Amino acid sequence: MLPAILKLFFLITVIFLLFTSDDVLYSQEVKYETGDLKFEFRKTESFTDAALLDILLLPREKFFNRINLEEDLQRLNKFYFDNGFFDAIIDTSTSVDKDDNEIDVKFIIIEKPQYNIKEITFHGLDKLPAEITNEINNNKVIEAGSPYNKNKINLERDRIIDILLNHGYYYAQIDTGRSKIDSSRTGIIIGKYSDEMQQNPEYKNKVLVGIRFIGTNDVFRFGKIKIKIENNKYDIKKNVIQREMAFKEGDIFSKSKILESEKNLSKHAIIQLGRVVPVTIYRNLKIIDMDVNITLNKKYEITPSIFTSYQTNRLFLGTGIEYKDKDFFGGGRVFSISAEGQYNSTYINALILKLSLFQPFLFNNNITATYTPELGFLNLTKQLQYLVWKNLLRTTYFIADYTFYNNAFSDITFDYLKLKFDVLGNGVYDNLYLVNSILGLTLVHNNTNNLFNPSKGFYHSITFESAGNIPRLINIFNKSLNYSQYYKLNTVNSFYFDISGDRQTSIVATNFEIGDIIEYGKSENIIPVTSIYKYFMGGGNSLRGWRAQTGGILDKPEEGGNFLVKGSLEWRRKPFPQRSFFYPVWGVVFLDYGNVWETDRYFKLNQVALSCGFGIRYDSFIGPIRVDLGFKLYDPLAANGEKWLWQKPSAIFKNKYAIQFGLGNAF
Repeated sequence: MLPAILKLFFLITVIFLLFTSDDVLYSQEVKYETGDLKFEFRKTESFTDAALLDILLLPREKFFNRINLEEDLQRLNKFYFDNGFFDAIIDTSTSVDKDDNEIDVKFIIIEKPQYNIKEITFHGLDKLPAEITNEINNNKVIEAGSPYNKNKINLERDRIIDILLNHGYYYAQIDTGRSKIDSSRTGIIIGKYSDEMQQNPEYKNKVLVGIRFIGTNDVFRFGKIKIKIENNKYDIKKNVIQREMAFKEGDIFSKSKILESEKNLSKHAIIQLGRVVPVTIYRNLKIIDMDVNITLNKKYEITPSIFTSYQTNRLFLGTGIEYKDKDFFGGGRVFSISAEGQYNSTYINALILKLSLFQPFLFNNNITATYTPELGFLNLTKQLQYLVWKNLLRTTYFIADYTFYNNAFSDITFDYLKLKFDVLGNGVYDNLYLVNSILGLTLVHNNTNNLFNPSKGFYHSITFESAGNIPRLINIFNKSLNYSQYYKLNTVNSFYFDISGDRQTSIVATNFEIGDIIEYGKSENIIPVTSIYKYFMGGGNSLRGWRAQTGGILDKPEEGGNFLVKGSLEWRRKPFPQRSFFYPVWGVVFLDYGNVWETDRYFKLNQVALSCGFGIRYDSFIGPIRVDLGFKLYDPLAANGEKWLWQKPSAIFKNKYAIQFGLGNAF
């Protein structure tokens, strides 16, 4: 009897040991926290500690878990393999700090050589027309001689498939049935040379990459296009939907034309969702019938709002209400009327009444137009008030995704202004009436991947404006008309780099802007450019160590200047794990530079101010909520011996810092 009980006890013990994790055993004794994580590189170090830490789960969990350690080891091995370090050796060692109840982890990494691609071949593309072959061979993501990188090879695969899908090859895809080497069965074959061949320097540490495509024989065309409008209670005409299609029956099938059509439909506020989908495929006829499925929004809408905005570098808190008709007299036109109040301080605020008429189709589906008349009462300072009647006609032209400039904006502005100003500050105001007209053209390149918080890509815009042309013509008949004459050039450039391996958790962003207002002409009716058209420095979107409108090599910084140079460099990082409540929080460090001058003639390099600091962002459904603490790193207007932040430490928290709030990133 006793031996049987002992056997049963032994069996239960074995089962318990086999199926109880380290975490359970730890929990019965003491739960260790994750301590220091270190990397020990033998011979070479190709990646920074920060880049590798972003891959791991251990630093994102408070308590040490051996399963997480094993998974992190696999993550590191995969990361090195995907970057061409096929022979890398990675090991771990742990040590227990009983005083602090922590387990320290060391990753020992022997990278060995990184493999390069000796040859990359595409199979199944030999029968394509020459123009498609040329398109495939241009703008390659990766070529022979490049280091092996799995992400870039996948991007190359996707690029080629997109080209094929845009030229009628509806069934183009990777031949997953023939890929015998890649276990993920993506159709991408990676072959290492034999050890014997690698004795030859020509083949040493090199691989062959082959991508095999199928579905490249038959070219399909668009067939019949059927428009379906769900619950069409507003009687939206089908021709309004039809004109937004970027293709017609008989055209060669193109995925990009489908996406362009859906993008055109998204311009219509009355359309909640517009999907263009293949429904019937006739393989013998090589024709694909398409359905356009439309779901409508409500036609009328009244929306209250609370918002923030930056104007002349000042942060305003606003509230408003808007009425909108999303199909005004048919055709997808949108008419809206809104009233809003904006507040910065007792003497700086605004009341605005605005109307807007949006035309989604002007001549063709690449051009839209918006006419916006606006009546505003603006208090810019205690001594300066504006009553403004603005009129803006903006025409927007979408050029193409594949050209450098994607969009163009053409603006015609005619403003009537009444200025009420107290020159002496004694409560006695003078009035000045003037008009301003602007003819402007803006070209935009934008390939960033996110509207609110981009992690990669490049934004560039260049604007040219000419002011005073219309008033100058009117002045022939009305000699009492006051106006300004100037040219304005402005360019904004922003770059975004994801240094966390496309995980969007560590981003380096940089921005540069230069603007110049060049006044010309002499006449008793020509007056200097007024403040609302000038540049300002200091505040949440420029030098963050200065309060709003306090920067600049100007006698009166609050009145602005005509020449602007500014830029920023930011590192944005998410320090918390994805499953954490604090995952939407970003930590940011930044360096700003720039200034504003009266004109470009007064620009001096040693007058470029510097500010530095740090802040936090919280991703919300309306964009990142921002708080920054900025310091005056270099103040060109400070007294000698106090220009640099460290030269007078006692003044740092007196007049050398500023706290900035905002909605959205600084750029």
